[in-house]
Amino acid sequence: MGLRFEDAIAIALYVAAMVWLGWRSQRRIKGTEGYFVGNRAMPGWAVGLSILATAISSVTFLAMPGNSYQGNWSRYVPGLMLPVATLIGVYFFVVFYRRTRFVSAYQYFEKRFGNWGRSYASVLFSIGSLYRIGMVLYLMSIPIKVLFGGNILSIIVFTGIVATVYTVMGGLEAVIWTDVVQGGVLILGGVLTIAAVFLDVPGGGAEIIQRASEAGKFDMAASFEWSLSRETVWVFVLMGLVSNLQELATDQTKVQRYQAAKTDKGAIGATLTVIACLPVWAMFMFVGTCLWAYYSDFPNLLPAGIKADYVYPHFILTQMPTFVAGLVISAVLAAAMSSVDSSMNGSSAALLEDFYKRHLAPGRTDAHYLRVARAITAALGILMMVIAWALSLLNADTILEMWIFINAVVAGGLGGFFLLGFLFPHANDRGARIGVAVGVVAILWCTLSHLNPQLGLLPDGMVLRVHPYLIGVVGNVVVLLVGIVASLFFARPTERQLAGMTWWTRDRRPEREVLATPVQSGLRQH
Repeated sequence: MGLRFEDAIAIALYVAAMVWLGWRSQRRIKGTEGYFVGNRAMPGWAVGLSILATAISSVTFLAMPGNSYQGNWSRYVPGLMLPVATLIGVYFFVVFYRRTRFVSAYQYFEKRFGNWGRSYASVLFSIGSLYRIGMVLYLMSIPIKVLFGGNILSIIVFTGIVATVYTVMGGLEAVIWTDVVQGGVLILGGVLTIAAVFLDVPGGGAEIIQRASEAGKFDMAASFEWSLSRETVWVFVLMGLVSNLQELATDQTKVQRYQAAKTDKGAIGATLTVIACLPVWAMFMFVGTCLWAYYSDFPNLLPAGIKADYVYPHFILTQMPTFVAGLVISAVLAAAMSSVDSSMNGSSAALLEDFYKRHLAPGRTDAHYLRVARAITAALGILMMVIAWALSLLNADTILEMWIFINAVVAGGLGGFFLLGFLFPHANDRGARIGVAVGVVAILWCTLSHLNPQLGLLPDGMVLRVHPYLIGVVGNVVVLLVGIVASLFFARPTERQLAGMTWWTRDRRPEREVLATPVQSGLRQH
């Protein structure tokens, strides 16, 4: 089915708004501080909505309705750990990072453990981020192609160019303001879908909820059996808690937003905003439940054999009014763009601050670094489109296997690495190296164990029975525990080395070096 004229108008208006916001933000950028941290003057509410929009990716918009349409709400369980992780992150990490005034999150690892720690963390983030944005762009292009036909490469290139253009122009400020709009478009898309189903299904919302409840569609059914090899409640809880904590502590896109807010209070409020993901995720799970009720009543409107993830896009184009459908299709694009723009800007910051300024061209002017930052962002946009196109040439099973492997490896135990330095003052360079090395081995072992049925690389006796969702958990725990023990055999860091770098020494400053000027705020670190 082709794109209707009215829907094309809605999409064109959305794209024009994104490019205009990028151009508008560009005029205020005078240096890398503006490009990467919005001159540390962004309103907290806008930063919060940006964090929220980034968390609502193509997975939320397409996969969640697909999961609940086909099954129940069990995939909602990991998200229930988000409030716990967020409260911990707000208490421990937000103001701590703001005091350092780091542009790159990975400057912390250099201050705490040396150059290798910064390079290790930054490389892992950059590789993982690049693959992630390529994957998001590819996943978004699939339903668009199914709906409209045409060449998948043209869809990838169109969306990729739009996201790259406004991110190159406006930096983090453009990312934040476009995310605000994209978040609104995403939520509007979900609301319009639910309203459309309520109007068409006999009995409306009350009937849908009653039928879905009786059919167990709202169940979050998962076994409470203590097993780490199957999809139990404990697997979901551990995965949700550890992955969210790692993101809040070590993800460059999060740390940039901590720094971008004008005040500590604004940064804390912005971070707490991410808890709003829970009702938004629930809304998109409910979209899938509504579509189940709709197509139970009108099964002749659904093509035979359609995949669950394509049911929602099919409904948008065939059942929603013209122009309104275009707005919801724009929400599909926004789901991808709100994820890729943040990662492009974050990766650009990491590559410039952690490698270019330190190793390739130290001591140049800030105007030079700003030009290079934009060039890096543009190059990342091109690589993103190349990766998305390459993924389109592979079969789905291969892509999934690659994602499990790359996601596990590039996580690299960064959460455990950070907590080792942040919570344990006795942790030192050598102990951290040993912890990271053993953690990487553990991650590779778990990953190869999961892929063993397909690849057969390990003898049966060496296969670890750990669910792939827990590979990152294993890596973090191993890095932390081994690092703690190994550090006992080497010299403790000096008080000057620890000043401002751990939770226990956060208020101390070295005699000759002031790491940061405290940001003006009405809040104090607890």
